[in-house]
Amino acid sequence: MKKILFILSTLLCVIFLEAVPFNNNTIDCDDGNAQACYEAASNYSAHGYKAKGFDSKKSANIVAHYYKKSCDLGYAKGCRAYAMNYTSDTEKDTTKSAAYYFQKACDGGDETGCTMLKMMSMRTDVVQKVNNEK
Repeated sequence: MKKILFILSTLLCVIFLEAVPFNNNTIDCDDGNAQACYEAASNYSAHGYKAKGFDSKKSANIVAHYYKKSCDLGYAKGCRAYAMNYTSDTEKDTTKSAAYYFQKACDGGDETGCTMLKMMSMRTDVVQKVNNEK
């Protein structure tokens, strides 16, 4: 019986401790901490599926919200992560949006964002259109 109680209490602690970083990061994000917004999105992306009543569409929207907020607050990695939301869609509008956020990531010093932007420019004229609108 003691073993069962110990195992159950250990499992509850693990579940609780996984939720704490997301909660702390969302609080810090709401206070304007761009890196906390990025980490909240990353943590939710990695562990959100464990939440009770998981809804993949809602989860994707939460992750996108925090990545966009980190980008809006000036965190280049957040811009790149947010841009990745658009790369799976082939429509012009979404490709243009991806290029815009990869450009923001690149301008913020994110080398991967620059690389992704270069790769997009090899396969589309969308990057040129984004640059012309600046």
